[in-house]
Amino acid sequence: MPNTPSLLDEMGLDEATLSWHQLAHCDGMDLGWFYKDYEEDEQMAIAMDEVCLACPVMRECFFDAADMKDYGLRGGVFLDNGKPDKLRNAHKTEEVWARIQERLSASSTSDI
Repeated sequence: MPNTPSLLDEMGLDEATLSWHQLAHCDGMDLGWFYKDYEEDEQMAIAMDEVCLACPVMRECFFDAADMKDYGLRGGVFLDNGKPDKLRNAHKTEEVWARIQERLSASSTSDI
């Protein structure tokens, strides 16, 4: 059987130095989409929420940002000083919040 390259090899990633950031769906996207565009354009916000909800490292992203008291869209939630911002998350439906909570539920989500 031929030696098949691993998925990480195909992606050009080194397992020894791999960071969760490198696996994020948003890696390389325009940063404005997570800040100014998200705040000003509801359709952009809805689209970016879906990017986060499909991301394999959504949970790591959210909890890292909460711990670092970050600002902007992280892990599907727009944060201000590491806490969910009610105004900037107001476009989210109950169904979207349920999906977010489900994805983050492997740990405490009482702050969401």
